[in-house]
Amino acid sequence: MPLNAQVQDHVAVVASQTALMAQSYDEWSESDWQRDTFCSDWTAADAVAHLVTGADFYTQVIESGRTGQPGKPWGVTNVEEFRVARGHAGKKLTTAGPAAVLQAFSDSAAALQAVLESLQGRELSELAWHPRGLVPISGWIGMRLIELGIHDWDIRQPHEPDAGLSSIVLPALLEVLPDMQTQFLGQRAGDELAGTFGFQTGDASWGIRLQGGTASYLPEAPPDCDACLHADAESMILLTMGRADLEAKRAGGTLTVTGDADQGQRLCSALFRAF
Repeated sequence: MPLNAQVQDHVAVVASQTALMAQSYDEWSESDWQRDTFCSDWTAADAVAHLVTGADFYTQVIESGRTGQPGKPWGVTNVEEFRVARGHAGKKLTTAGPAAVLQAFSDSAAALQAVLESLQGRELSELAWHPRGLVPISGWIGMRLIELGIHDWDIRQPHEPDAGLSSIVLPALLEVLPDMQTQFLGQRAGDELAGTFGFQTGDASWGIRLQGGTASYLPEAPPDCDACLHADAESMILLTMGRADLEAKRAGGTLTVTGDADQGQRLCSALFRAF
């Protein structure tokens, strides 16, 4: 069974965004690789190396997950070993220098792209290992979109006035955002926050129901939701990924909350956590 049209489109966007970033990195000077990024403890080289190890990680776990026997990457046995292995791989790359990082970015991205393009529709429901738990393969495509789009922004943000998310990846990020928000709230809300919540960005809207510590996605925002968050697509994405200041967005009117103010504040606190 082939992938549906939206998933095929998202796989194509992964390729297009990757190509855009690779072209940019190829034009960097030696000093560009050492620039600061939004992530205070990362240089640009560190951020690109993180994308390389991410591609390697995704490739390994998706390949094992599609067989129905999800395995961990790099031969690790637990989450702590995974973090050490990924950190070591990234450090090894940056120590080797920019040319090695650039080549690894292209090679790892090509390997992951080949896996994504080979997926069959029936495999999307299979589970692949993640430090947070087993995640359906369908979710990994969205996670790669987020990883590419957000870290591209991280690299550019300190050096570009009014830096925004790449126009190539932004529409796809909005499409995968509800699933990411549902995952985050399922991990963070606990029993303290319950209700039905809506999200509105332009013409797009969706809902998430929280009950007993479980988050459920709703394809449309219910008219009687407890609280509803309204923002433009880029702000909603950056807030969700901890890249925007919640109070600044509210004070400037970019983010507004309708419905129960207390519920809305608690939702924002759970979902929009600083990086």
